[in-house]
Parts: sequence; structure tokens; C-alpha cells
Amino acid sequence: MDNGIILGRFMPPHEGHVALARTATYLVDKLNIIVACTHNDPIPAGVRRDWMESLFPKARVVLHCTTNRIPTHSLEWADIIRQLHPEPINRVIGSEDYLVPLAKSLNAQHFILDPMWMAFPANSADIRKDPFGHWQSLPSHVRPWYQKRLTLVGPESTGKSYMADLLAQRFGGPYVPEYGRPYEKYRTPGKYRPEELHYIVDGHIAHRKTLSMMAGPVLFEDTDPLLTAVWAEMLLGHSLPDLEARIELPEHYLLLDADTPWAEDPLRYFAKQELREQFFTKIEAKLIAHGARYTHIKGSFKEREAQAVSVVEDMLASPKGPANAEQ
Repeated sequence: MDNGIILGRFMPPHEGHVALARTATYLVDKLNIIVACTHNDPIPAGVRRDWMESLFPKARVVLHCTTNRIPTHSLEWADIIRQLHPEPINRVIGSEDYLVPLAKSLNAQHFILDPMWMAFPANSADIRKDPFGHWQSLPSHVRPWYQKRLTLVGPESTGKSYMADLLAQRFGGPYVPEYGRPYEKYRTPGKYRPEELHYIVDGHIAHRKTLSMMAGPVLFEDTDPLLTAVWAEMLLGHSLPDLEARIELPEHYLLLDADTPWAEDPLRYFAKQELREQFFTKIEAKLIAHGARYTHIKGSFKEREAQAVSVVEDMLASPKGPANAEQ
């Protein structure tokens, strides 16, 4: 059995790393991936390990962390690898020339693949500086780390779905659709029970996690658990603290005003304008209570579109901040 090893920091892993590791799976029977790390790395080691395990579930992923210095000498790495992997290593795979003496120290064969990174001209340092500019180089599992969320909330019939679709088409989708509508369509008629609001949150969060790996630098989201918490107050007459505990704030909200014409729909509840305005007031109060950043969107659909596009362009002007990057 051929045991192979790949060594790197993967900070973050990019499509070049993915191609390298996939190629390695054709060269060895058992692939071992060592993630080198220090305690002050900008991306925590555990996050990188989880990425590599998700990308390569059949590989053995091992962390080697030091206080502040990554080993640089091939003999030093050879000793570390023997400690981490007592079985003989037969093949060392990578794109860097230092792997040649490393392989020799391990009595293994080296495979230096695409040393000039011609197939995938990606660089982790460049990605960290400008992740949005290198979005196509990011594997799906890595994208949520750098991605920003823009969530649309508002009363019924204010154009949330329309606006989310419009923004996704303009800036890149897919967008996360509202789960409450299909739930409402197929639920057993009658008064809502508290657990049903949790079912809606379950469905929405699961769908968001899936679609975030396919979407662009900004993930557009039609409603979220915060809006579902307001729905609980409107439908049940009281709040659900256990549901509110599940709220994960996005980078920004678009709060759509109730100043749009009502469009009749059998799945909608609150047609009277005073109820729509009450709904809006509750949503804004919930945003303020949770310290959320939001923009009040109002006016004609053309005016709303211009306001929403301006918000997205501001979000794309800078990468995700360190405070949010670890969520």
C-alpha cells in the first residue's frame, strides 16, 4: 500500500490545492494531509482542518501547530512527519521544490505537480487580501468564511422575493428563498403551534448553508430567523425566546417598507394596511433590539432597486471584517 503525504498551510485552500489533492488520490492508496499552523495565524487551524476534511473525507487530516514559527528545513519536517505518521511514507506530493529533499529524507518518491501553478494561478496570500476578486479560486466549503449576507425583511407583499431574485441575477446567485411559504402551503390548516416556527427556521438555515457554498461574495437571503421571530409574535401573540436565540445576524439587512400595493395571495395573512404597518414596526424594533445593521428601503420599485443596489456595492467594496470572519 502506498502512503502519500501533502503538506501545506491552506490559508485558505484554493482550487489549486484541491486539484493537487485530487491528483494525489490517484497516486496513493492512503492520502495524509498535514496542515501546518502557528497560534497567531489569521485563519484558525481548526477551521482549515475542517475545510480539508470536508473537501477530502477519505484523507487523514492532521494539524501540526507551533507557537510562532513554521518549520522550514526538510530534515525538521521529516522528523515531524515520522512522529505524526509512524508508517512509512512512500510518496510526497506537492508543488514546491523543498519537497524533493523532504522526500529523500523519508526515502520516498517525490511528485512535484504544476510547480509554476499554471493550471490554477491562485495564491492564498492574494486571496486573503482580496477574496472577492479571487472568488472563483475558492472551493465551495471555503466561500462562507469570506461571504457577506444581505437579508431582506419586511411585511408581506413588499417585494422581498422579487428584490432578492433581482439582486442575485445582477450580482450573482443563487439567493436563499423564504422557507415559510412552502411550509405554509403544505402544512395542516389551523392555528400555528410554536414548534412550527422552529420547523421553518430549521428548513431555512439548512437551505442557507447549502446555497451559501454556491453563491457569490454576497449571499442574498429572503427572510431569516429574525423575521420568523416577528412572525411568531404576529401569529401567536407572544415572543419565542428559544427561537430568538437561534438568530445569527447577517452583515446587513434591507428593511422593506409597507408602502407598496397589496397583492392578493392565499398564503398571506395580514392584508389590512394597519396590520402591515404594525408588522413593519415590530420588525424594525427587533432589528434595533438585536443591534442589527439595516437600511430602510421605500418608494417605488425602481427607487427600491436603486437603494438596494447601492447597499450591495458598498458591501462589495471591502472584504469581510475580522469580527465577522470567525462566525
